[in-house]
Amino acid sequence: MQTTTTTTTNITWNGWEKNYDGPQLDLGSIRYTLAHIGYTAAALAYRTPNYRELAIKILKDSIERMLNIKVWGYIDHYWKNVHTFPDPVCHENIMYSGHLLQLLTLYESLSGDFTYDIDGFDFIWDKDNDRITKIHYNTTKLAYAIYYQMNEESSAGVSCEPEWVYTICQNHPHIGFKLYDIVRNSKTNFSRISSKWKNFLIKHALEDIPMFKEDRYFKMLYYRPTHTWIPYFAATGNDGWALSWMSSWFDHNETSNFICDGWKIMYKNKYWKPSENHTIPGCFLDSGGYIGDRMQFNKWLATSFYPIVEKQCSIEVTEKLNCAYLWFDNNFGTFLDTDNDGYFESYYYETNTMFSNWVTTNVLLSLLMGENGYNAKEFLRNIYNTKFYQKFLDHDPEVLAVEYPLVRVSRAQYDSNSKQLLINFNTEKSMILSTKFEIKYPNLILNISNITRDGFDSGFTMNQISNDRISIEYSYSSMDKQETEFNILFY
Repeated sequence: MQTTTTTTTNITWNGWEKNYDGPQLDLGSIRYTLAHIGYTAAALAYRTPNYRELAIKILKDSIERMLNIKVWGYIDHYWKNVHTFPDPVCHENIMYSGHLLQLLTLYESLSGDFTYDIDGFDFIWDKDNDRITKIHYNTTKLAYAIYYQMNEESSAGVSCEPEWVYTICQNHPHIGFKLYDIVRNSKTNFSRISSKWKNFLIKHALEDIPMFKEDRYFKMLYYRPTHTWIPYFAATGNDGWALSWMSSWFDHNETSNFICDGWKIMYKNKYWKPSENHTIPGCFLDSGGYIGDRMQFNKWLATSFYPIVEKQCSIEVTEKLNCAYLWFDNNFGTFLDTDNDGYFESYYYETNTMFSNWVTTNVLLSLLMGENGYNAKEFLRNIYNTKFYQKFLDHDPEVLAVEYPLVRVSRAQYDSNSKQLLINFNTEKSMILSTKFEIKYPNLILNISNITRDGFDSGFTMNQISNDRISIEYSYSSMDKQETEFNILFY
C-alpha cells in the first residue's frame, strides 16, 4: 500500500486536485494529508530499519510541498490584517506550523541532514497582486515561534483559526519539540512547555456533558478570549486523531491511565455501524452526530484513526480492529497501475472523496505498527524517542539505490551481535528479470565475509564501488518467483 509522490526536483500535484483546488479551510485541506504521509513514511523506515532511503525521500517531498504557497496561502482569509502577515507561522495557525515542525524534526531524526536548520527555508508570498514577500525560517526559528505562543497563553494551546484552539492540532508541535530536543542530545529543552498543555488537557479537556460522556472523550474547541470550551462540539474523529498522536509525547506511565481510557470509549462507542452493504463484512465508526458531520470528521477519517489508537492500548481486543480493516478493504480497496503496464504497483483506499490519500496513509500506519502486542503499543513512542540516524553513525550497514517502485524492500535488519544484514526484496512484475541495489557500510569497522541469496552463494554478481560501498545485481531464475532474500555476513 502506498501513496504516489514525485521527487522534490520536479514537484507536481497529479492526483491531489481534490485537495489543493479547494480553499484549504477545512479537513480536506492538503496540509493534513501531506503531513500524515510524512508520518507514515517515518514508520516505513522503522519497519525496515536498515533501509531508510525511501522514507527520507517521501519525507523531504512532503516538506517541500508543505512550503509551497498552495498549501499555506489560505492565511489571507484569517490573518490578512494582522501586522505579521504574510508570515504563516509566527501568529496562530498551529494547524499548519505544528505539522511542519513535526515533519522537519522527523526528517532530521531519520536522515541526520540538518539542511533545513542550517540553511533554512523560505515562505514566499506571491499571491494575487500583493507585493512578493520572502520570509526566511529554519527549524529552530519555527520551534521558537511556536514555543513563545504557548508560553504566553495560560492553557499553552495555540490557535488554529483566530482565537480558536482545537484539541486535535496540539499534539503535533509537542511531538516536534520532543524530537527536536532528542536529536540535539537534550542541549535544548523546548519540550518542557509540553507539561503545561498536558496539565490543562487532563484537568479541563475531558467531555463532561452527561449525555455525551459515554461516546466522546475529549472536548474539541476552546475559545481563548473567554477561556471556555464550546459545548456539544465533539466527534468520534476528534477523539481518534487526538488519541493517535498523544502517547508519542505523553509520559510513558500515564499513557494507559489517560489515553487508553479514551480508547475504551471509542471501542464501546454507540456510533459503530455495520457496513452499509450488509452482504459485505465490515463495520465503521460514524462521525458522531451533527457536529462530526459538520466538522467533516466523517466515517472514513474517524475509522481510519481507530486502528492506530487500539494498537497503542490493546493486546488482546481485535474485534473492532479486524472489522474496520474489512470495511476498508471490502468497500474501498483499489489496486493502482501507475504506468499502465498491466501490473499493479499500489494499493490504496478510494473513497471518492478528498480524504482518500489521508485515509490510506492512516490505515497503512496502523498496519506498520504490527499485530496487537507490546511492540505495537510502543511503536510510535519509539519513533519519537529516538535519534534514528545514530544507528548508522554507530556503524550499521545500509541498503541503498533500490529500484523502487519496481522492487520493494520488505525487510532490512542488521544484527550487530552476529554481524548479519538480512534483506528481503519483492516485486509484482513478472517481467522484472534482474535488478540491483547497493550496500553502504563503514569499511574501517566492517568487511564483507560472505553473501548468500536464498541460501546459495550464487545467482548474483558483486561490484566494489568504493571502499565502503558495493553494488549487487541479481537475476530471477523463474518469472514466477519474484521474492528473494539476501544474507550479508560481515566480520
